[in-house]
Amino acid sequence: MIWFSHFLRIGVVVVCLVVLSGIVPISLAQLRTGDACPNLGPIPACYIVSVCYGGMAVAAVVWWRNLSWLFFLGVTPVLILAATGTTLELAGRPTCPVSDAGVPLCFVSLAVGCGLLLAFFIAVSLEKNTRRRQIS
Repeated sequence: MIWFSHFLRIGVVVVCLVVLSGIVPISLAQLRTGDACPNLGPIPACYIVSVCYGGMAVAAVVWWRNLSWLFFLGVTPVLILAATGTTLELAGRPTCPVSDAGVPLCFVSLAVGCGLLLAFFIAVSLEKNTRRRQIS
């Protein structure tokens, strides 16, 4: 079963990198124009999300150390921002950048964040169970 946890961790890293490949251009557009994503106080939300996905990727890559705290430090703001943006979008207050297909990216971020949280939780649980069986 350890192979499955490694597969999940690799999947988490790949998904984080795909998301980063989408959010980095938005962050660069924000840097150039100042209106590509909403601000949370003085900090653009896309910058926060970029750093958070980077942290999640690092936590998944470093499988030999328990960096669950880093993963949760990254996924928590992503889920809060995505849930808030999704709620505002559904309430008729467009606040999220949209994809080329017109889908608000906070919808996508909420779904991806939940999936990553589930995959990481399963991977860590499998690894803990494997270590317990090896000790017994």
